[in-house]
Amino acid sequence: MTAVRKWIRGAAARTAGRRDAGEGPLGYVVVALLCALLAVAVALSGVSGRVVSDIAAAVCRIGEMARLVPDCRSQDRDDREQARRDPDEPTTGCVPSMESHYLEETVGIPVRYVDVRTNSRGTLQLVERVGPDGRRTWEIVDFTWGEGGVGTPDGLRAGPVGGGVWGGLSITNGKVYGGFTDEREARRFFDDLRRHRIGDDIKFTLRTNPITGGFVWLGSRLPWIGDDIDEFMGGSEPDRAPTEEYLDGGLTGGFRADLDLNLGPAKLKLPFKGRGWLLSGTRVNNTNGQTTHYFTQRGEFEAAVQIDVSRLLRTLPASVRRQVQQGLDEGVDVLLDMIERQLRREYGNGFVLLPDQRAQMKAQIKLNPSVGFNYKHRGGTQWGVTYDRDGNIVGISQVQNGQDIVYVRADGKFAGQNGIGDKGQLTAGGQWILFAQRTVTQKNLDYSSAEDRAVIDRYLRDGDTDAVEQAWEKGAGTMSRLTYDNTGDTAKLEGRGSTPRRRLGFIEIGRETERHSLQSAHYYKEGQGWVPWQRCR
Repeated sequence: MTAVRKWIRGAAARTAGRRDAGEGPLGYVVVALLCALLAVAVALSGVSGRVVSDIAAAVCRIGEMARLVPDCRSQDRDDREQARRDPDEPTTGCVPSMESHYLEETVGIPVRYVDVRTNSRGTLQLVERVGPDGRRTWEIVDFTWGEGGVGTPDGLRAGPVGGGVWGGLSITNGKVYGGFTDEREARRFFDDLRRHRIGDDIKFTLRTNPITGGFVWLGSRLPWIGDDIDEFMGGSEPDRAPTEEYLDGGLTGGFRADLDLNLGPAKLKLPFKGRGWLLSGTRVNNTNGQTTHYFTQRGEFEAAVQIDVSRLLRTLPASVRRQVQQGLDEGVDVLLDMIERQLRREYGNGFVLLPDQRAQMKAQIKLNPSVGFNYKHRGGTQWGVTYDRDGNIVGISQVQNGQDIVYVRADGKFAGQNGIGDKGQLTAGGQWILFAQRTVTQKNLDYSSAEDRAVIDRYLRDGDTDAVEQAWEKGAGTMSRLTYDNTGDTAKLEGRGSTPRRRLGFIEIGRETERHSLQSAHYYKEGQGWVPWQRCR
């Protein structure tokens, strides 16, 4: 057998020499086939498995030289990994970390008895993945949603209680840029795309809002200047093809309420709000040709406690109040500096707020600061059915998301000289995460498994989700559960206008940065329950 191995290695060397000499690929194929036939003959002769393995490895290397296989060492590693892998371990990619940035705007336009409400959000995510082979890769998710609907008039109140409801339609368009094997390269791509997509509030609002977005789109289609308009507004695509694309749409709605409580010198405000979505969509994997049709239901609820600090300040001694007011005036100056810098970026360095203009603006506004805490819960479930490029069923999946967040918040309300709500008001604020935890549970059934196939057929035929849940409870398919710790912050700006006779509408703009770091990873093993998922760490 030593002679056989020497002959195969010699054939490999001769093949490599011919390739370097410029011989065509047909010669490589002939040598590879001869080696393959020899390997089969040796395998049938009953020699030891170690010898057969050595011959197979040598033949694979010849095939690599002949460019018939991409990487023998990678194949050997993948085979060993597959042999060690627990059959209950999910083959889906695991996500150890994720960074998310979003910019969202909402515009309300009053019309007679209702408000026309439009909303859009742009989100960019940098996702780290660990594949079934243990390799780490990074991908960038870029998606934008747009919503349109109607709601009750903004500012409705009945004594200490205010609020309203709204409903409409939502559509989301997303792209995934995967395949990054170097984190620094992925982050450069992510940062460039973030500055381009959501770097400017005004451009983002004009490009994504359902009312103005159509005009921007038409402008980007103009001859000669269309590409420049698209680039300037942040709509142009990166010079990299997406590995996945998805599109979904459906119903959306929500509510908003608040309760004002006067407790002696303190004034408390208890705001509540929530919203939800019922969506269906399609996700296409451009790499392997698989298509997933999915249905999603998700929602979020938020409750807060805010204390009106200005009310408490009025109970302080006059000397202290003067010092506090001086500090608040300095805060207004800081805000005006921010506005001036922003306008300089938009209109050039020649734009300056003169001292008289600053004094006039400061005389027309007053600051009403408040502090408090926010609690937010997000949750959702997505069902998906995946098909291969030929339309054959691959499997079904369920992804459940749950997140709880506690923020500390601070707000400053700038209102007209004659009182809040006389002509309008501007509120700027921020939220910082004190505690947050997110849990993602994913379950899969594989159509190539006879046991799973019967459950999938029943689900597709009858829509029997209970049967699928019961199958997972009995250990069918694969299940994983990932728990994350979250950090981040949110900045918000709200503007509302009104006169004694008419409403002028509102605009809300919010930015958020959030980072998800894996705390624990488990998968379900029949007979043992949830066990640590070592590959995911």
